[in-house]
Amino acid sequence: MYHNELYNFIYKGEIKESLYLVTELILQNKDKNIELIENTLISICSYIGTFISIYDIRLWVDVVEETLTFINYDKIVIKNIYLLITKLCIVCDIYIKKPISKSGILTVQKLREKIIDLFPTSNNVELNYYTINKFQNVLPPNDSETYKLAQLIIYGVLSILNNIEDLDIDDDNEKIFNFSNKLRDLFDYFSRKNTKFENKFSSNDNDSIWFLWGILNISSNNDDITNIAYQLFLYNYTKKLKNERSGLLWGASIALIFTYKKNIARVWNKDEIILIKKINEISMDLYKEIKKIIRNSNINIRNEINENENENENIKSSHGFDGLHYLINYLPQLKNNPTIEYNYNNENITSADVKKINTKYK
Repeated sequence: MYHNELYNFIYKGEIKESLYLVTELILQNKDKNIELIENTLISICSYIGTFISIYDIRLWVDVVEETLTFINYDKIVIKNIYLLITKLCIVCDIYIKKPISKSGILTVQKLREKIIDLFPTSNNVELNYYTINKFQNVLPPNDSETYKLAQLIIYGVLSILNNIEDLDIDDDNEKIFNFSNKLRDLFDYFSRKNTKFENKFSSNDNDSIWFLWGILNISSNNDDITNIAYQLFLYNYTKKLKNERSGLLWGASIALIFTYKKNIARVWNKDEIILIKKINEISMDLYKEIKKIIRNSNINIRNEINENENENENIKSSHGFDGLHYLINYLPQLKNNPTIEYNYNNENITSADVKKINTKYK
């Protein structure tokens, strides 16, 4: 399970509070709390997948990749945790600024109405030999009662992909946007139905979620982002986590459209880049300040954390913006401590800077 308070801070885009709390959790008991932190980051990635649009999908791809990197790395590098949490807060703020109807909210009946036009009125299709062969690992046996339905779902996914293939990003961006949302609705609908699909992709569990992951995996031609999102879905997975992590499936369906029309999605904008770069540069000062506050609060800090400090753990800083209101020239107060002054030149910053500021371990 995830850490509820940390989840809520990130969910609300509260960077300062998120960074303070994650530091406290690590200093209190790294071994005990690391799994809570990992599960929280995965849950936030899933939450973002419920609302992220094709226009912002690059940002989701970025944080999903960095979350998996953080989980797979065998050491805790505080700087990189701070950077990742900052980016997650920024992306969560997209929904705060412009709320929309998220996946997982509408009733299945309403969802059915939104996707019904993808399928023939007869609800009966016969996929050609090439398609059946391509999807053989996810299709149920041909004598299964869900074999026809499985073909119908694959038909619906492929019809969307075929429809967007010749669309122009400049002239048809709204159509691409609508198709991407419709694809997510399709995956939302069938992931919440109780239909069972016997398939080779997941021979031990016939839940529709595995059938749908299989479709995504094959349709994306093993594109990295689908595989990364799937690995996050599987991490410490139990059946009770299905609903909590379904947003990873839904976000990956938007990312599938992105693999076909990559230029439609934006990169980090100038304000976001400035913020991320600033946090990267003042991270060590912030970590030391948080650690001092925690020590003064009589928090029990493990000796191994002190040793980690000698390993050049570059640490990240909080910006002073709740949501995306940040003040570029200073770091705000933490727990009533004096403000840390910081002069920063924000000129000549490009999106290439963000590529250098990430949590991927070299």
